[in-house]
Amino acid sequence: MLSLRKIKVSFLLLYIIPFIIDSILLYTYLNGGIIYWLDSNFPFNPALWIRKILFYYWNDPFFPGAPLAYSQDSLFTGLIIFLLVNVLHLSLEMAEFFYLLIFIYLSQVGFISLLRIILGLLGKRYNRNLIFIGGLVGGFIYSWGFYSYTPPILGVNYPFFILYSLFPIALYLSLKYIFDEKFVSITLIALYLILLSGTQFSAFTYLLWVIIIYTTIITFIWMSIRKPSFIQFIIKNVIIIFITVIAGLEQLYQIYNASLGAFYVGVHDKFLGKPIVISETNAQYNSFPLTSFISLYTPEKYEIVGALLFALVLSSLLFTRDKSSRFFSLLLSLLLIIGGASSGVINVLPLYSLHSTPIGFVIIGLMYGIQHIFSGFPISFIGSLSISYLIPQLFEYFKRKRNYIKALLLLIILLIPSLYVYSNFETASLHTGIRAFNLPVNATNIFYPPQQLIDVGNYLSAHDGFYNVIEFPMQYAGGMYDDNGTKAVWYTIYPLSDYIMGQIIKSPASNVVYPIYLYFPSFNLNNVTNYFVLLGAKYIVLNKQEYPAPGVPLGHAGGYPWNYTKFIEVLSHTPNISLVIENSYYNVYVINLNVSLLYPSEGIVKNVSYYHLFFLYADNTLKAQKQSIIYGLGAVNITNISGVHIKILIDYCNEMYTVEVNAPRPFYLVFDEGYSPQWTLYINGKINARHYMANGYANAWLMPAGNYTAVIQLRIIPTIHEYFIISSLGLIIILLVFIFQRFRVFDKIVKRG
Repeated sequence: MLSLRKIKVSFLLLYIIPFIIDSILLYTYLNGGIIYWLDSNFPFNPALWIRKILFYYWNDPFFPGAPLAYSQDSLFTGLIIFLLVNVLHLSLEMAEFFYLLIFIYLSQVGFISLLRIILGLLGKRYNRNLIFIGGLVGGFIYSWGFYSYTPPILGVNYPFFILYSLFPIALYLSLKYIFDEKFVSITLIALYLILLSGTQFSAFTYLLWVIIIYTTIITFIWMSIRKPSFIQFIIKNVIIIFITVIAGLEQLYQIYNASLGAFYVGVHDKFLGKPIVISETNAQYNSFPLTSFISLYTPEKYEIVGALLFALVLSSLLFTRDKSSRFFSLLLSLLLIIGGASSGVINVLPLYSLHSTPIGFVIIGLMYGIQHIFSGFPISFIGSLSISYLIPQLFEYFKRKRNYIKALLLLIILLIPSLYVYSNFETASLHTGIRAFNLPVNATNIFYPPQQLIDVGNYLSAHDGFYNVIEFPMQYAGGMYDDNGTKAVWYTIYPLSDYIMGQIIKSPASNVVYPIYLYFPSFNLNNVTNYFVLLGAKYIVLNKQEYPAPGVPLGHAGGYPWNYTKFIEVLSHTPNISLVIENSYYNVYVINLNVSLLYPSEGIVKNVSYYHLFFLYADNTLKAQKQSIIYGLGAVNITNISGVHIKILIDYCNEMYTVEVNAPRPFYLVFDEGYSPQWTLYINGKINARHYMANGYANAWLMPAGNYTAVIQLRIIPTIHEYFIISSLGLIIILLVFIFQRFRVFDKIVKRG
């Protein structure tokens, strides 16, 4: 047992003090709120969140892809918040505080370990406390720097926050495994546990930078020390790649499915009159001229300074013989190259000629990844690691008077790119703020959930089931929640969506929502409720605190020139709609009609626009869930389905139905979820290939007459279950091999043989 006397109090304090400082800073930053931003994926209802992750794999009725927020990468977050809220009974605010604090601190501990092993492998021996201070300073900058509290770390994506925080530890474990340990070790098991979060596949743009950083550092160190052997080096890297895939298999599969859907509904653009796949590359092309490649985010007047910096760093890389110094030069070179690429190097690529070839798609993806929202990650990591790496050397230099000048030069070299990177970011406010659209105030990522929101969310959670909820006013992706009159919260995935199994219809996720956005409540419509029913909506929520003024959409000229009282007036006279909740923030209405997500329907084969479709139902020309517009080659008109009856025998989380059919004539079976080939219908075990799009977004199958049983199933469900099992088995196998190796079971078996 380790004696307490052997533990140095000073060394213990070095670990405790950063934790206390992190706690104070985080508590001050949150100020009793929750960090919430664009696509935050924060589980306001942890129990429902876990249910969606484990059982509900299709969570977006209007988006033809796989689950966006509810897959393996969110499971880790969901389990932690569930433990803190539902088991330990902490408030959401305190749960997030402890959740963030743990990972912020782990990122700093990871930096300390990472710096120690890099210096050790490169043959640099420093005082343990100096290494600790260097790692802690770098980790502190990494976890509290300019990139950490702006999108996307704590704003856009909680799963990526896990990847961001644990990346230093994961890189440390990889270095330790490759250069210090056997093929199966406790380090490999620890690495596998981190990879089980699936966050390595949260977004391939971040994975790209992880691969670049990992490959650069690992390869440089191996080429410097030439240990282990080349064969062992390759085998161990292959093992890491293998466990990375196996541990995150479910997330990788989900991202693949989601990417297929995203491609078809993505925002495409043109350059020089020809199509390009990703519109953001065009925006970056226009935003950063080619000359900004050298100046790194700064005005062009700094080009000479940038050129001198490039020359200085590259010359140090070429002419420095000491491997430790060359590693530092390598870090600075990466920092400059990535920053330069983000500033305009894509201008030399012919965007318009890339869309039609496989390699072109890859290049476009790489171009997409060098936007600052993604490339800020490697800039943050490499910049922080450079500072960590420099600090112990600075202390050594200062021990010798003649090295003051060298130390000063190194510090200047480090500060110049830091100033370049920081020059585009404002630090005037404690809470990160941005200007969005043409708002008169900044948007913040600190959200204070009002009790009215929680009450409405709990009501919908108890009553809504799998139905969708329409929220007014309709907004684009920049909808704002007015929290204190001087700042607003930027969001697209609205907090209410965390309380229901269906979807909040608010941001126009598909074209069928645009007509509501444009024509309600301005037009005198005979029965707009009919259209709401078509979209599978059972409840309507009116947000009376929408910013920058109730009812005003952002980014759409001429829309909604009225406030929320107009919505109240129109909804009060709309047929079959009743007010069920009214408070200072929300009015909640229920649609007093039978709304089905699976129903038999007549089919009218007609290629109508979404606007025409809206008026066909809003003016009562067609009856929702009785008559459907069918799109697709081979579809036929069905005008009389009298006598057709279906009975739902099994409904598994709205993604697998068993239906008993009694039909004297053919009909269309409409399923109110986003159209995708992933949805499959079986009749007596055989696939029904007559699969069409209904009403601009839903699924429809042409069903034959007769008495039979039909099964609708999300095709990916069995595969998802299998991948979860494989990932779990991977950990068990590694543990067993480690145990056998630890107790020399294999040696004993060989001797007995």
